Amino acid sequence: MPIRANGADSCTILSDSTLAPESPAKSGRNGMSLWLEGFKKSNVVAVSGIPEYSYKDLQKATYNFTTLIGQGAFGPVYKAQMSTGENHEPLSWDLRVYIALDVARGVEYLHDGAVPPVIHRDIKSSNILLDNSMRARVADFGLSREEMVDRHAANIRGTFGYLDPEYISTRNFTKKSDVYSYGVLLFELIAGRNPQQGLMEYVELAAMNTEGKVGWEEIVDSRLDGKFDVQELNEVAALAYKCINRVPKKRPSMRDIVQVLTRILKLRHNRRHHHKKSLSATADEVSIDMDQPEINTPVSISALADEVSIDMDQPEVKTPVFNCNQREESMDNADACEV
Repeated sequence: MPIRANGADSCTILSDSTLAPESPAKSGRNGMSLWLEGFKKSNVVAVSGIPEYSYKDLQKATYNFTTLIGQGAFGPVYKAQMSTGENHEPLSWDLRVYIALDVARGVEYLHDGAVPPVIHRDIKSSNILLDNSMRARVADFGLSREEMVDRHAANIRGTFGYLDPEYISTRNFTKKSDVYSYGVLLFELIAGRNPQQGLMEYVELAAMNTEGKVGWEEIVDSRLDGKFDVQELNEVAALAYKCINRVPKKRPSMRDIVQVLTRILKLRHNRRHHHKKSLSATADEVSIDMDQPEINTPVSISALADEVSIDMDQPEVKTPVFNCNQREESMDNADACEV
């Protein structure tokens, strides 16, 4: 997923694009934007889509304001070169799953915790904010509405590619409409591409080979370089595929989604904890083996007699024998040992 692995000063935005490095650069809110863009906005306000830069950022972009190209009504105009973010390291697979869980918890609160329940109606990556700790938060409630039975929208609102087909055909938005959009977001996290880049066609083609369960490795973001858990990938992809089911009743609830992702992360934690304990136990065994005294191979007395000439006139020499407590002491204390 081509988004920065480092947070911005205050808050960053998970954009509605999954542009690969070879894709066109971003131009704004048109689905061709960066994954992460620095914002000095609070994460409780709607995203305006216009990034704000610090004085140091502008100073660096204009080579200390030496690139003056003219004078405007509001002051001088400089030519600036801003980073597109395309060369930044993509998010790790581990972090993507955590982001997916954070978003699911946010939407679950809207559906089951808010009174009355709220339907977001525009869940997409550009409406997901990431803080300095890379924790995800759902933002932009401009299209959100309270849940009402048999409520039909006069006009279709939302973002192309994330819209529930059932909502488009009936103009009736429900909680399951948010679930569909969330499923698209999950596949966006997995594949590293957005709906405007043919994401769903890509998914449907892969689903023909996977039957919606296993074998989703063919759509995973190539920039991960295979650094992901195959079992986790298949479980998350299978969950996403259930979310985009054409029949709304067959889609899971956001509470179900939270439970599945929580279980996946708990299993990950248990596997790694068990692996660390195994490594620790192996290290202890190696340490014990190294502490074992050296065992010499027995040599017969007759063999020694043949090789060594013993002068019977030499006085007997007694070899000091140290007790167990003195084995670990330094040679400086050897005189104090028992003989």
